[in-house]
Amino acid sequence: MSLIAGIVKAAIASYLLIRVPFMIVFNRRRTSRYRPGTLSVGLLLGALCSAPALAESQQEILLFPSIDTFDPFDESDPTAVDSFQRASLNVVYSFSGDKFRFLGEYLWSSSEAELERLKAGWQFQDNTLLWLGRYHATAKYWTSEYHHGQFLQTSITRPSLEEWEDESGPTPSHVTGFSLEHDYQREDESAWSFAFSAGLTAKFEGEELAPFDFFEPHSGHGPGVNFKVTYRPEFLSSLQAGFLSAWHEIRVVSESSPSLADLNEIKQLTVGGFVDWRWKDFRLISSVVHFENELDYVDGLVSDTFLLTYVQFEYGINDDFTFFGRTDNGFDEDQSPYLRLLPGFIAHRHMLGLRWDVASFHSLTVEVADTSQQGDNSEHDHFKEIRFQWSAVFP
Repeated sequence: MSLIAGIVKAAIASYLLIRVPFMIVFNRRRTSRYRPGTLSVGLLLGALCSAPALAESQQEILLFPSIDTFDPFDESDPTAVDSFQRASLNVVYSFSGDKFRFLGEYLWSSSEAELERLKAGWQFQDNTLLWLGRYHATAKYWTSEYHHGQFLQTSITRPSLEEWEDESGPTPSHVTGFSLEHDYQREDESAWSFAFSAGLTAKFEGEELAPFDFFEPHSGHGPGVNFKVTYRPEFLSSLQAGFLSAWHEIRVVSESSPSLADLNEIKQLTVGGFVDWRWKDFRLISSVVHFENELDYVDGLVSDTFLLTYVQFEYGINDDFTFFGRTDNGFDEDQSPYLRLLPGFIAHRHMLGLRWDVASFHSLTVEVADTSQQGDNSEHDHFKEIRFQWSAVFP
């Protein structure tokens, strides 16, 4: 009886995760990609296939609400960016049996509603896990560490290198396919983690990348692979450093924008590293990624190479207040033919901020920054900005 109850609970939770938000935001931007009922069918099949693994199961729902405001000033072009106020709710549901795993993530905001992650996994050994579905790109440290949980990250903004596709991110953030994760614990308690993934990646449409659509399997997306190696001084330590790389074959919807009219495809290779380390009250988060792009135009190939990086420092003043700052920069990116296709990409940002953890699961954060946006021509759009945010996690 407990086995049947576990299957039913997992299927009902998955159904609600898709059905309810789909009905609420049916008319909002991009929501039509996700049709009701599909997740429940997929999870039920997965649960039935993994019936022995459900004897002892656990499930959890986490809610990550946030409210943030953005106000630019001292702008070189007053029409380049607009102020906004945005409310968001990110819902994460996880199910874990003896071997079977499932995770779903849905994001609502005043500007969008989207299914972010939907994946089922099977643990072959104590340290090897295979996932199938839609997941966040393995070769992006910040993205794979914080996902969409605003409360989890100290800063309000994400590094421009780690931005989502619909926020003019330079690389695909979502992949639909499979991923394999393996942890190796050494005798000295340190650990190496290896992650590899392959699947359908984003395509270039309009002025941004667009992830693969579950319900349009012939929508013209190309393949992509991601790889990451991580070292931790202790198996469960938050201190980590590593290497990451990805290759994406980005198809282009030529008719979606005049700037894409003669462009057929983009092949993108990224190679880089990351570090997340602490020294008492100080913390350093940084990533450096080298890009090699090959743009296939009607009249020939255009090669494009540049480097993007960010460095974020944090200082814990006490248990309640954290001071932080970050610089987003690069080399040879200002004249990049590829980045010129992303006018909303943040080419440079120099930011300072303060976070106040009001209570155990609530925080208030303020950021000020000097920012340069890629823009529509050879000159960047410059502006300064101030942001405020409340974020939390329940339960």
